[in-house]
Amino acid sequence: MLYTLPKKYKNIYFDLDRTLWDFETNSEKTLYHLVERYAPLLLSRFNEFLTIYYQINEELWLQYRDGQLKKEVLRIKRFSDAFAQMGLEHIDFCEQLADDYISESPLKTALFPHAIEVLEYLKSKNYRLFLLTNGFKEVQVVKIKHSGLEPFFEKMITSEEAGYQKPHAKIFEYALKTVNAKKTQSLMVGDDLENDIYGAQSFGMDAVFFNPKGIPHEAKPAFEIQSLLELKEML
Repeated sequence: MLYTLPKKYKNIYFDLDRTLWDFETNSEKTLYHLVERYAPLLLSRFNEFLTIYYQINEELWLQYRDGQLKKEVLRIKRFSDAFAQMGLEHIDFCEQLADDYISESPLKTALFPHAIEVLEYLKSKNYRLFLLTNGFKEVQVVKIKHSGLEPFFEKMITSEEAGYQKPHAKIFEYALKTVNAKKTQSLMVGDDLENDIYGAQSFGMDAVFFNPKGIPHEAKPAFEIQSLLELKEML
């Protein structure tokens, strides 16, 4: 469904992972090479590993977001728990594998279709563009540099920098204050209903839900798109 947004926005905040940077594609390529390197006997069960890993990773990220888990623990535990669930316990390569994942996955460059085209369009229309992400700063910096996203953005605001994670209102407050932007002139674009959309809307900031797979849901975001290209019609 196409919308015409009010012509009042000056600042557009994008989430990075799963909104511009194709997290699943890039992560899957990296994980395949890491399993091949460290646990080749599991290659025949790689799809099973992916399912288990993503489920564990999502659960641990929720704990991290809520302050129940430290970053250093999350990085390793998501792998050790996944391998343990597949029958490999007391393995000694998880820490090195975790380090390799952090260093190698950000080098992957797959973006969602039309990402660069849309950013070029928005830049030509003199919108101020920012990234607002819960991801680890040292990882996100590498992602935007190697994928060609960096030139489009005035600043990237991370949860580590702000001291709060989306959907907390404080991170949105920080994101506006740090670049001298007004709430009424700002728009959030993201793929996560809770973190990006409800977080922004609860703060009083307009938001566009990016749902590329058209996954059914009972939520009622004000604006929803399946292609980034729709933003050219909206803005």
